[in-house]
Amino acid sequence: MQKSVKIFSAIAFGAITLVGTSGCVTQNYAEEKPVVDRAVDDQQKAKTRISLALSYLNMGNMAQAKFNLERAKEFAPKSVEVYTAFAHYFEVVSEDEQAEQAYRKALSIEGNDADTLNNFGVFLCRQERVDEAEKYFKAAIRVPSYLRISETYENIALCHLKMNNFGKAEDALERSLAHSPNRASGLLQLAQFNYAKRDYDQAGLYMSRFELATRRFTPQAMALAFKIQQKMGNGEIAENYAKMLMNMFPESDEAQRYLEDELSRIAEDKLADRYFAYVVKKSNPNTSNKNILAVKKVQPKEQKPTPVVAAVITPATTPKVLPAAQTRAEPDVPAKPAKQETPATTQTVANATTQVVSAAKPASKPNSQATTKAVSTTTPVAANVTTTATPSAVPIDGPVHIVAKGDNLYRISLKYNITISTLRRWNDLVDENINVGQAIRLSRPKK
Repeated sequence: MQKSVKIFSAIAFGAITLVGTSGCVTQNYAEEKPVVDRAVDDQQKAKTRISLALSYLNMGNMAQAKFNLERAKEFAPKSVEVYTAFAHYFEVVSEDEQAEQAYRKALSIEGNDADTLNNFGVFLCRQERVDEAEKYFKAAIRVPSYLRISETYENIALCHLKMNNFGKAEDALERSLAHSPNRASGLLQLAQFNYAKRDYDQAGLYMSRFELATRRFTPQAMALAFKIQQKMGNGEIAENYAKMLMNMFPESDEAQRYLEDELSRIAEDKLADRYFAYVVKKSNPNTSNKNILAVKKVQPKEQKPTPVVAAVITPATTPKVLPAAQTRAEPDVPAKPAKQETPATTQTVANATTQVVSAAKPASKPNSQATTKAVSTTTPVAANVTTTATPSAVPIDGPVHIVAKGDNLYRISLKYNITISTLRRWNDLVDENINVGQAIRLSRPKK
């Protein structure tokens, strides 16, 4: 009997042990799957729902887009991708406050997610909160693993351009190009920016690099190339670009405007107007917009620089939230996006590029003889002028301009329709600084 009790006790103990062991194992499983596997599975389900939501959003089905985002949040409530996708959704439906909350929630989960930092910067830029935007852009750039630095610097530039902060915009564009020297959009923007500054030689160099980098033409880029060469006085090269524009894009707005007025004013010229106002106000902060407009009216009609038009503020996102190829919305230029884009033949691009690089760069020719007046005593307002007590008395043959208080090379260039680089070459200037009373040659010095 005692033996039987011992056997029963042993069996009972074994049964209890098995039950206990079985209980420990079932705590690590749910629905016959390991908890870790289920977590991975939920993440995948969330990504699928995000993808569906973005598809519905693109189709304009907002209800289904939000439904799928809510389901994604159920599967992965601590996912950065979920909240960044929500932010994008709220931006599209113009719920800016909720969009900002979603971005901040995403960053509270992962503060060093560079794509989210960049996208939040883009969002803030659209709200014209430039200083805040730059803070998040630069935070993205500081992330060691972030690879899209050039694009983010480009976003910084476009953000500053939107607010007419031209100095900071130019610095950011140059930094963007330093990180990606062959980035086509950056090269094009710098070509446009230098056109706006009336530095046509530099604009032409950037345009040549753009053509080599992209090997593709758009009507907008071709119109800009035409204008640059025209301003440089390279009529034959300009005419070649015009012929290419008419042959390749006969239905484009640029082609139609070429037929109407030979592209007397392209979309980029709006940036030039803004840059002119920026230079005047920087020199004299008390200058009113009315006075700036009055100054502009006395300039020759065709003297109009160009804006950064092909550029756009883009969220640098991977497929984890926003489509990487999302259309960029340019800051303040009403030019239509390029609807047509045609690969240029190797021979065509080679010919155009060779001509741009090798052709001589004379000063642009004035439209009337009136621009070669001898001496002007006009007192335009601008920067980069060092005032001195006594004017220079060096005799100079040919027409000259005597520098007055507030003058700079940019204003003189506008007045006489001569490029800045040509003025520097004719006057042996190492930079753009000039002195009050200095005589500036307005024609090629005699040898």
